[in-house]
Amino acid sequence: MIRIKVIAVGKTKEAWINTGMLHYQKILKKYAEMDILEIKEEKIRKSLNFKSVLEKEANRILNSLADTSLGVALDVKGGYKSSEDFAKFFEGNLNRGCNEFTFILGGPLGLSPKVLDACRVKLSLSPMTFTHEMSRIILLEQIYRAFSIIRGGKYHK
Repeated sequence: MIRIKVIAVGKTKEAWINTGMLHYQKILKKYAEMDILEIKEEKIRKSLNFKSVLEKEANRILNSLADTSLGVALDVKGGYKSSEDFAKFFEGNLNRGCNEFTFILGGPLGLSPKVLDACRVKLSLSPMTFTHEMSRIILLEQIYRAFSIIRGGKYHK
């Protein structure tokens, strides 16, 4: 069984995004077991520097990252992939026996270098900037599209 985990910093507040995420979780069930974990977002205060905020979030993230999983950090400096290349990424890793993937989305400050170092893959969704909540639904849609491509489905045309 293929397992996909998405670790995201902060709660999804927009109802329409929650609805979209539930939609993709539901239709992804035929391809993979899907789990979304929202970890506590650290409040940004004048008394805490950004490094401290990222460090606290990093500890929560890393406690949820299994050693057996292929860690994929969503990062603005990460590499870009077309939908077809993203499908090849999954297919290649599955062919090598990797069936567990963890995608990590940071909060407003991004991800700590500690989290980035723990992930073998750094991926950017686009050169454009999206809200962290929108990035969740975009990621889920692209994961669904990738599996549709792999299985020769009609979704990706």
